[in-house]
This record gives sequence, C-alpha cells and structure tokens, in this order.
Amino acid sequence: MQHGIIIINKGRGLTSHQVVANLRRMVKQAAIGHTGTLDPEATGVLVVGLGEATRSFSFLEESIKIYDAEVILGCSTDTQDATGKIIQEQPDTFVCLADLQNAISELTGTISQLPPMFSAVKVHGRKLYDLARQGLEVERNPRIINISSWKLLTSKSSYGFRDSFLVRITCSKGTYVRTLIHDLGAKLGVGAHMGSLVRIQSGNFNLDDALTLEQVQEQLDDGTLAQHLIPLHKALGHLDTLQPSDEDLKKVRHGGKLSFQKYGCEAPPGTLVKVLSPSLQVLAVLELADAGEYLYWQPVKVFNYL
Repeated sequence: MQHGIIIINKGRGLTSHQVVANLRRMVKQAAIGHTGTLDPEATGVLVVGLGEATRSFSFLEESIKIYDAEVILGCSTDTQDATGKIIQEQPDTFVCLADLQNAISELTGTISQLPPMFSAVKVHGRKLYDLARQGLEVERNPRIINISSWKLLTSKSSYGFRDSFLVRITCSKGTYVRTLIHDLGAKLGVGAHMGSLVRIQSGNFNLDDALTLEQVQEQLDDGTLAQHLIPLHKALGHLDTLQPSDEDLKKVRHGGKLSFQKYGCEAPPGTLVKVLSPSLQVLAVLELADAGEYLYWQPVKVFNYL
C-alpha cells in the first residue's frame, strides 16, 4: 500500500468524489480520500491522501485558500455561479473601477457570510442543495470568514452588462467564493455571479505541484508515482517533532502517554507534535494535555503502516 499526500489538479466536470474513485481504480487501493471539496465546475488543487495519510487530514495546514475567480457583472443566478438559473439581470449595468475597488474593500477582512442554499451544508440533518432543488429556502446561520486580499488580475476603467474580470482571492477555509462574488454584486447594486473558479493554493499545497489524473496514470505506468507523493513528515512539517527513546517509541505505538518532564518544551496545553521513526515515518501525533497537577503528551492519532 502507498502512503502519502498527492496534489491533484482537478479537471472541470468531475466531482471530488469521482476523482477519488478514479484514483482508487488506478492505484488499486481503497484507502484514498480527499480534503476540501471542489464543486464539479471548479478546477485546481484537490489535496488527496493515500494510505495512512487519509488519517492525517485534521492535522494538515490548510487554513488559507487562494482562488482565481471570474466575476460576471449585471446578472445573478440561483446557484450564484454559471451553472444556475438566471434570477435577475440589469442591462443598464455600469460600474467604474473606483466603485469596484470600494466594494471590494468592504468585503475584505473579517466578515460574516451566509452559506448558499446550493451547498452541502446541513440544516436539521438535510443538505441545503437537496432543499434548494425542491424550491425551498430555509434559515441558515452565518459564518465568520476572513478575506485576506482581493487582487484584480484583469481590469479596466469601467464595466457594463455581462462584462467580466478575473480576481485572485486569498481567504480562510470554509469561504464560499461564489457567495462572495454574489455579495460583491449586491454591494455594487448590479448583481453578479461567478464564472470559472480555479483553486491555486490550499495551505502549503500549490497548483504548480499538482498532477492531472492523466499525469498520475503516466507516473503509474513508468513506476515513478512514489516520487511525487509528499511523505507525511513533510505534509506535517508545520508540527514540531518529538523524538522519543526506542522504549518510549514502543509505548507511543500502543497509545501510551509520555512524560512532559522528560520531553518538555515551551508550549501551552493543546499543542500538537509529531513523532518520527528513525526512517522518518510519522508514527503518531501527540497533544500536550493538562492533568491539573502535571502535563503529559497524549497520542491523538497513531499511524499503522502495512
């Protein structure tokens, strides 16, 4: 079985689940999964784990996302993207660059965002898109997100009906870019929806390092796929490393806790560290726990490579 992270450049028209299903067939192993779902029409970075790496997803550093998105002005859709039904048009749309920049500034920083009805968010156990397809709209709780920056990749002095431009958005995990663009159109008073969407970066994982499914097949054919897998110790490189003695390594493998007094560091309770074997395999992720009178390292995930 192969273990590690692979960055896939997802093609348009495929669901994230279909990408994983294709990889399971190609690699001939069942233990494959993905983080950070991309909509079918979106392309770009999809982080995929093989083998034990599928159990590392909650520890990966993916808090920052970067997207290149197409904004189409003067037209709103029910899905907030180009796949939806047009619900409002404004043929007399006119937006000058200064007004666009002002609206963008109002949607920068820490803001509240209402999840779209066409999303996989669950309300009372039901996915919103199932309700939306029945013509229903239900109350949703807003989310707090952070928009670090907008960068206009294409721009001109003014925009009219159905004019489009490209923007690079750096945002927090959980941001709906199409909703952000919908809200931009609302602030401009002309409506807007998202055209194309490309995820350029997810945490430390970049599109420049991504492989298409066709390229993965080529690597499998010539036996070089393993060279393109990111080993777990690199994928978890943001976590400090604890290197216990051989005796304590055995203890960790069986879920035993370690003394903070013996393996102490300047860290608050809740700090996570990784434990490496001599061959650099990540054996476990430990959390610094507070027992009141003393601190100790508690395994929260133990990896088992077969």
